[in-house]
Amino acid sequence: MKKLLSLLALGFSIIFLASCSNKDSLSGKYYDIYDGEAELVIEFTDKGGKFYKEGTHAITDADTKKQSFTFSSNGREYVVTYTFSEDGTLKYDTGSFMTGSNKFVAYKEGSEAYKEATQ
Repeated sequence: MKKLLSLLALGFSIIFLASCSNKDSLSGKYYDIYDGEAELVIEFTDKGGKFYKEGTHAITDADTKKQSFTFSSNGREYVVTYTFSEDGTLKYDTGSFMTGSNKFVAYKEGSEAYKEATQ
């Protein structure tokens, strides 16, 4: 009986820890959406990802605690800050990377926000 209870407790612990770790995960594809048309702009993987603004740039560091990621272009490093909402909205600021407006909104593929924006 003790073994059964121990196994159940272990199972619940594993499920709880797995669900907590996914909250900080940015993994997935994010799209800029204009007039219902989606264009891939960011792709996060466990090892970094790609940023598709003004070309294709490798993401060298993604820090979910600081809510930022880093990429390089033309020999220069850029830090992008972001806020991520539970509905799948990623608001990000490219800082000095581009002239003009540097603040954008992207939507995680398959999220509620993505579905609403593409309707």
